[in-house]
Amino acid sequence: MAPRPSVKNSIRALGHAIERRRHPHRFIQTDKTPWDEIHRDGIMAVRHYSLPPMESIPVGDERVAVRREKHRVPLLLVPALGIHCWTYDIMPNRSMVRYLMARGYDVYLIDWGQPSQANRNLDLDTYVNRWLPDAVQAVRKRSECDRVNLVGYCMGGLLCLMYLGAHPRAPVTALSTIASPVNFHKSGPFGALFSLAAIPAMQVHDWFQLRLKPLDSKLFHIPANLLSFGFKMTNPPGVVQSYVELLRNLGDRDYLTEYMTMGQWFNDMVDYPGAVVREVIEKMILANSLANGRINIGGRAVEFAAIRQDLLAFAGRTDRIVSIRAAREVLSVVGSREKHFEVAPGGHAGVFAGSKAPEHCWRLIADWMAERSA
Repeated sequence: MAPRPSVKNSIRALGHAIERRRHPHRFIQTDKTPWDEIHRDGIMAVRHYSLPPMESIPVGDERVAVRREKHRVPLLLVPALGIHCWTYDIMPNRSMVRYLMARGYDVYLIDWGQPSQANRNLDLDTYVNRWLPDAVQAVRKRSECDRVNLVGYCMGGLLCLMYLGAHPRAPVTALSTIASPVNFHKSGPFGALFSLAAIPAMQVHDWFQLRLKPLDSKLFHIPANLLSFGFKMTNPPGVVQSYVELLRNLGDRDYLTEYMTMGQWFNDMVDYPGAVVREVIEKMILANSLANGRINIGGRAVEFAAIRQDLLAFAGRTDRIVSIRAAREVLSVVGSREKHFEVAPGGHAGVFAGSKAPEHCWRLIADWMAERSA
């Protein structure tokens, strides 16, 4: 007598449970698109992606036709800090890298590397005034195009804004930011707490001229495991619910593959350099300098009003980390004539790489960038 389907599923689920423990690499599908390295400076590198010959690519449960004609202006993707750059290429059927290439873009990606305690002194000056300009120049050289377009996620978007504000003549035509909090004091409950803490903190700063800069960077360096825990604790019910759903679907190999691949985002994070954390606390969280449109990075004045590039900014409708108000504030500080703001489905990760991201965030970026890439 054949086993009932429920028994078959239980046996399959048990097999998957054992396999995911012994051979997790069989399920994790991150970073699968071919690329080659075109530039390196220490732990930072720039990747150039290539799409194997094909008529279409899988995106979720659908397929997107590969465009034969290529856009002239290359697209440089800028990841957040604290996560791997492959979040832009999270899995073959949910890869922003592949989607944008299918839409005709020449795609490059910055890899910020994996900072350790030895790199705790990496500061915003390194990212904004050295690595980003060098990455843009490397893309220009490789593509043989004098202009570049940028897409930045979370802190990556802020780094792009600071780069453009510090370098008014940067060879960039357009920028799209995703879940980038310009006003830290408007980012939900955390923003309200930051705002309250800022009042006495800034008074102490003014009275006693106290600054965080003299303090050792190692005091602010955030190790990957602590960063991972912190992100998960922004939504504890969601973490519990995801485990419940995993148990219910353990017999479904496709579900398990997606679960483990997406889980790598928060299970395999990278250290956040101490010097950057120190500057973020002092200049962005307490002083809220970005909301005022001015900040000093490495002795160079950053003026958001000097940004003239076209801008398309996104916020996640259910983002618990970067609120819609915090991200929308960018419209009031940049000097761009063409600037637009969109609210897309998803939380902090979902708006960028969730199941609804291709139809909303990615499609809008590809459509909007097209006329700015000729």
